[in-house]
Amino acid sequence: MEVKVQLKTADGTVASSLGYESQVDDAVKELGLRMYPLKPGTQDSKEATLFRIPVSDEESGRRAVEVLRAHEGVQTATLG
Repeated sequence: MEVKVQLKTADGTVASSLGYESQVDDAVKELGLRMYPLKPGTQDSKEATLFRIPVSDEESGRRAVEVLRAHEGVQTATLG
């Protein structure tokens, strides 16, 4: 089970999402979880804003989604 996350881009560029990536990664670490790129090494600007967070159970996933949806740097967060 995992949470899928798409970061916002401040001005529509991947570079602008890097600040959000750091902030969101810190929030994920506070939950005791780790965030991984969905498509490591991609050159596609949209794919570079996509991440996955493995979770051990549905409760952990729901908590992560709740925290992430409230974060200003997150466009979407879904459990799936």
